[in-house]
Amino acid sequence: MDSVFGIVIFSVVGISGVIAIGTFIFGGAPPHSTIGGNAFVPSVNDPGVETPDMREDDVRQMLEARNRRRIARGESPQDIDAELRDLLSAPAEPVDDAEVRAEVEAMVAARHARRRRRGRPEGDFAAEVEELLGRISRP
Repeated sequence: MDSVFGIVIFSVVGISGVIAIGTFIFGGAPPHSTIGGNAFVPSVNDPGVETPDMREDDVRQMLEARNRRRIARGESPQDIDAELRDLLSAPAEPVDDAEVRAEVEAMVAARHARRRRRGRPEGDFAAEVEELLGRISRP
């Protein structure tokens, strides 16, 4: 009886090993390329995924949740539609705050220091600062 058990164990381990090697060799895309992906939900990093309707729906949900919390605290509810119109129609304000500029300059200075330590060219400090500030101020 012991010999049959050993044969079954070794055959199962052997067959699963062959399957594992075959999957590794002929498996297709590397497994790390699909980490964090979901076939049913579009990637957040894809450009153009967020439509204006999706944005409006998200903002409406947040306003409704805030309104429910206000009501739970005993405060008066606010007009969600009016607030939604105000939020979505407001133009994006350009970012030119001195604190933000100082933080961006510190970040670029740290990036340049890392490049200098690695022996790489640093690049144009002012151009990088302006590029980052431009990225921040875009809606």
